[in-house]
Amino acid sequence: MKHWKPDGDSAHWLTADAYAPPPKAKSWPEGATAGLLMVAAACLAVGALLYQVAGPPSPIEEDARR
Repeated sequence: MKHWKPDGDSAHWLTADAYAPPPKAKSWPEGATAGLLMVAAACLAVGALLYQVAGPPSPIEEDARR
């Protein structure tokens, strides 16, 4: 028994490309990375400032005052 094999033109529907989903658009807006980096830098700056103002005193500074 011989297996059926389609002709060259009719075989295009059998390829994997016919079933591949369409490419998705980028979901990350342009400039979002720069914006997130700026927010992260601002958070680090505020945290460092709060630590300097309200953090524990430095033991090295206490030794230098004596």
